[in-house]
Amino acid sequence: MSPETAISIRNLSKEYYRAEKSSPFSRRANKGTGFLAVNNISLDIKKGEIVCITGHNGSGKSTLLKMIAEVTQPTSGEIEIDGKVASILEIGIGFQPEISGYENIFLSGAMYGLKKSEIEKKIDKIIDMFGFPEFINTPVKYYSSGMYMRLAFSIIVNIEADIYLFDEVTSVGDTEFRTKVTREISRLKSNNATILVVTHTPALFAKISDKFITFDKGKIDISKTVQSAITSPNDNPLHISSDTLKQIKENYTSEIDFDLLEINIITSAIDISKIFDSNIGLKANFRYKSDIGLTIVMVISDQTGNTITSASADLQHGEVDNKTITFEIPQGHLRPSPISLNFEILDRERKTLISYPNIANMPYTKDYASSGYVNIPIKVEVD
Repeated sequence: MSPETAISIRNLSKEYYRAEKSSPFSRRANKGTGFLAVNNISLDIKKGEIVCITGHNGSGKSTLLKMIAEVTQPTSGEIEIDGKVASILEIGIGFQPEISGYENIFLSGAMYGLKKSEIEKKIDKIIDMFGFPEFINTPVKYYSSGMYMRLAFSIIVNIEADIYLFDEVTSVGDTEFRTKVTREISRLKSNNATILVVTHTPALFAKISDKFITFDKGKIDISKTVQSAITSPNDNPLHISSDTLKQIKENYTSEIDFDLLEINIITSAIDISKIFDSNIGLKANFRYKSDIGLTIVMVISDQTGNTITSASADLQHGEVDNKTITFEIPQGHLRPSPISLNFEILDRERKTLISYPNIANMPYTKDYASSGYVNIPIKVEVD
């Protein structure tokens, strides 16, 4: 491995097994059919690089980070690492739920080899970055998923490491936290740290990343631009299938059973790149079983994940096998621009239960005179 290389990966594979039903007369579970979560990949990551990794759920991206962090052992292949590694691989991993956030800061710091005096020098900065000082002495078992991630991120970026691994650190945060994440990652890079970020919103890191890796069924595609990472994988950009939606789905609860079955984008435009010149219909089929009332939200966002506009409808509790909701956007209200379609399922307290991020990127023509996302009727007069 060259002196400029932080991580060298050669012919790396990781095989898992799908569980299969065992015989009713056997106490031993069947091993099941094997599949390669990571399939014979080779990759070099230079010191000081920010690498953005994206792909559907189950495509292998998180498995790669776990092997680099030595949490999971590869089935075959080699990984060479030059430097100390700090990572956030799962929400709350390494935290002790019965003790406070304050105590967990010292525990996490000790796990990374920091002395108590070193942690004390950083404690005020960590709490400030966490953003919830009034809850710092509360046991973390009472934290929301967003608070877990904020605390974990605040600790990790204040640990002096050579390589940082972040798995979906922006998935449970608001716009303010996402901005904080990109700012801190840029700061780490300025100190020549190497950073790997797994995300469903690669455009959020478009301006700071040096390399984009897209995972698909254990294989990778490497690019220096974000465009390949945000391109919809569907052959038909106007139809999103059940299989694709299952891969995108992010479930934060076991309270409800909800599935988007398919989404169709309806337009009269013959050339789909000029879809914004007509009315746009978004027709979603779904099923659910829930003991509580739900809200289904269609969100149109820019490529950094910021909401441009949204619309919602309330759903009654109960069991529904197949229901359809249609959102219609009148012609001329959206300008041709790189926008993303997302769906969220909320409870009545507006808490996100299930998310379908970055379902599709709306096709558009780039030779458009006006800029921006929405068309506001601004009156212009020149004397």
